[in-house]
Amino acid sequence: MKTHTFLHLLYISCFLLINERLCSQTSHVQQLQTTIDAIISKKMKQYDIPGLAIGIVSQDTIAYTKGYGVRSIYTRNPITENSVFHTASISKLFTAMAIIDLEQKGCLSLDDRLISIVPELRSQNKNVNTITIRQLLNHTSGLGDISNYNWGNDNQSDDSLKKYLLSLDLEGEQSPSTTYAYSNLGYNILGYVIEKVTNQSFEDYMQNEILNMIGMSHSDFRYFNIPDHVRTSPHSRSWFNKTYIRKNYPYTREHAPSSTLNSSVTDLSLWMISFLRDLKDSSNTKYQNMILPSFEPYPYIGLGFQLYDVHSKKAIGHYGGDKGFRSFLMMIPEQRIGIVLLANCDYNEDFRQEIVYEIASLMIH
Repeated sequence: MKTHTFLHLLYISCFLLINERLCSQTSHVQQLQTTIDAIISKKMKQYDIPGLAIGIVSQDTIAYTKGYGVRSIYTRNPITENSVFHTASISKLFTAMAIIDLEQKGCLSLDDRLISIVPELRSQNKNVNTITIRQLLNHTSGLGDISNYNWGNDNQSDDSLKKYLLSLDLEGEQSPSTTYAYSNLGYNILGYVIEKVTNQSFEDYMQNEILNMIGMSHSDFRYFNIPDHVRTSPHSRSWFNKTYIRKNYPYTREHAPSSTLNSSVTDLSLWMISFLRDLKDSSNTKYQNMILPSFEPYPYIGLGFQLYDVHSKKAIGHYGGDKGFRSFLMMIPEQRIGIVLLANCDYNEDFRQEIVYEIASLMIH
């Protein structure tokens, strides 16, 4: 009888201890979410942000996703974790990833000269003839940037990227590998490289081989494939300090590889989990070089990834910004933490890093 009573009391004690720990963990998570909500609400009010969404991953799981504000100041439909934004240059991470995958498959080498894959590109500049795939990835090709995106073109045909690039006379403003110079043009060329070696349109390849494989069901490089009920509108600020919706959405297939991934924080959280898992896998080294400094004079660029320091921790990711939208995706591999912020406005853009860095400081241990 005494043994039975002792075991019964031991069972109750263990149950209470486990329950206390679970309650403590739940309370901590709720407190963290409340703090994050307060940070975002404060910044949205401070910077007059129409709509914003946040996605946070930790240790192979989605820790938090939430939408704030509205998709459009006219309709007032609310932002959710599945609302889709133009992510701008976050697109480059996916284009770079596709190039690395194609290298692993033996379809190309990062040290291949560009003209060996796409000899039809026009240039009278000898510097262009020596550009490699690697130099396009880390913005050391010497090519200039795009001066006008002509978002109003809204080109949707499969050959838009090819026609656009073949219409250019490429200028090598600097000799390759002599300086870092950010180039959206270089990434559009990488998208054409993907088309050439896969015999598919850039967007089809990205959809089939990357987005669908990760389960990014609300994402597409083709804006016309995004359902109306999840689209967000691009907002800008007038000379009279009035917020308005831009007439043209920032979309044309001419700039798909550098800029036109449309996605949600839920989908990008799934991608961060997948990428961080691949980095952790010691038997899978294909993405390791992407997050290492790749150009000694400028140690803040990898192969596609921008490199940062956050509270003495190494961080990787990319900023994004186009007409009507701002974004920021950042991961801390050592901590297996990822944070993505998407917003539907293009003014007062410092809110991106202010929010993301403040949330990161709460999660770093």
